[in-house]
Amino acid sequence: MQAEKIQQTDISLQELIAAELSSSDFQLPVFNEVALKLQNALGDEDITIDDIEALIMEDPALAGQILRMANSAFYKGLGEIDTIKRAILRLGSEQVASMAMLASQKQAYSSDNRQIAAYMETLWKHSFVSAVGCKWVAQHGGFASDASVAFLSGLLHDVGKLVILKVVEQIQQQNGPSGGISDEAILEIIESPLHTECGYQLMKAWNLPEPFDLVVRDHHDKDSEQHQILLAIVRLMNQVSESMGFSVRNDKDVMPAASEEAQLLGLSEIELAELEIFIEDTLQVDSEL
Repeated sequence: MQAEKIQQTDISLQELIAAELSSSDFQLPVFNEVALKLQNALGDEDITIDDIEALIMEDPALAGQILRMANSAFYKGLGEIDTIKRAILRLGSEQVASMAMLASQKQAYSSDNRQIAAYMETLWKHSFVSAVGCKWVAQHGGFASDASVAFLSGLLHDVGKLVILKVVEQIQQQNGPSGGISDEAILEIIESPLHTECGYQLMKAWNLPEPFDLVVRDHHDKDSEQHQILLAIVRLMNQVSESMGFSVRNDKDVMPAASEEAQLLGLSEIELAELEIFIEDTLQVDSEL
């Protein structure tokens, strides 16, 4: 009987979310245009350091966040970096573009609702870890040319959960004190297949091309025949994140090294241990965001 009640609640919540998403009043999360321009510019062979600097300076707040990250403990020993141009020269265009993407995306993962804010914080940590981890896996698994794509795929793969949390937050605001939604119901709905559909629709709204839209849609579909390596990287990082405690639902018993994905990518248990150390170190960068 209790299971039946929970199921009915979940269905009701899913219907509420669907109605809210179709409402003209609901505002989808916005993708930072400067960060997107910067990511796209990396594919232009004629792009210069001055061009990249000019792009970043279109958003002074974003520029400030990049400088804070560039001066974080993770990059200690490089000396103070006090200009965007110096950051590009020291760290490289690709690394600075990654910083811009991280800084711009993190802004969306906030809420004045304490319950929702807790989920946002956990979801952001998972997204951050997935982004830097996917890039590392691509670089160390023999797919270095796909490192930037892997980074953005990791960052965005669970963005549908962000959409759902934004909707739940709005539903609670509309219903007032009596409109509370249990943690159990929230967990069930953000882990349901709805999050991949919501994420896929957001990718379309943002006009992000393949492979990002398909990674968001298919990262739980092991039968997907497109972008198999990229999907394997994202799935492996999901397992690493769960085992390290950086997911909405964690599982310390998950063994990434024994997974099909690790076998496909040719990563050993020692290499995955190195990945975990890298992730722990890189979290210092997130603290500067």
